[in-house]
Amino acid sequence: MFDIMRFQFRQLLRTRVVHLANLLMLTVFFLMLFLDSGNSGNERQTLTDYLPLTMNLLTGISVTAAAIMIGMVCGDDFADKTINHELAAGRSRASSFFGRAVPVLIAAPLTVVFICAVPYVLYGALFGVGNAIPVSAIVQRFLLMLLPLLRFSAFCILTVFVTKHQLAAIGASFLTMMISLSAAMGSPQFITHILHLHPCMLSLSNITELSAFSSWRTYDLTLQNFYTYYPELSVSFIVTTVIVSLAMTAVYLLLGYHFFHTDDMN
Repeated sequence: MFDIMRFQFRQLLRTRVVHLANLLMLTVFFLMLFLDSGNSGNERQTLTDYLPLTMNLLTGISVTAAAIMIGMVCGDDFADKTINHELAAGRSRASSFFGRAVPVLIAAPLTVVFICAVPYVLYGALFGVGNAIPVSAIVQRFLLMLLPLLRFSAFCILTVFVTKHQLAAIGASFLTMMISLSAAMGSPQFITHILHLHPCMLSLSNITELSAFSSWRTYDLTLQNFYTYYPELSVSFIVTTVIVSLAMTAVYLLLGYHFFHTDDMN
């Protein structure tokens, strides 16, 4: 299994399409921050003033980077029958499955967090960090975000091994994005209500909750808005995020391995 894992890591490093997609997404995110923050003609906000307004948008879109990586790396071996050749040569199904799943479970969440964090680091270097939110609170949320991203990656792996197609992971990411976006817009109401009460039910709603900051808005005499943010996360939410993310990751991996183990691979 370890030789398959080493090959998958090498393939991750050599797959130019994945690197180009990640670089393009990172560049677009930075340009969005740079252009949007100066669009009104007012003085640009500092990082901690501007991040709460945009973080949920960037994290919601960036999960497609994980789906692209998983689809290109895991799904490619179904397209060229590499897995079939491995099994015919005597490889166990466990080594073929987990040898592909483990590398992307490590690389995909880290890549998504990197794509989201780097534009903000560049923005802060250019326009200042500010003190609206402690940087430690931002770092905490990005680190916690790795857990629902791990869960999301496991779900994408499951869809790839069930469908044996590269685009399955990307389709799964767009489906979950549409559900989360519909819930955020309030339609249908019963999904919105459920996800509002239980944001950890979906990985993307969990990520959205981690990207949101409670705030209060006040005005000065010129009616200019001033936001005060409460950056702390409740202990119950952190514990639920950890437990649900790890549990569902295990469930998705076991389901994927069970299907792969019983599949005839024709």
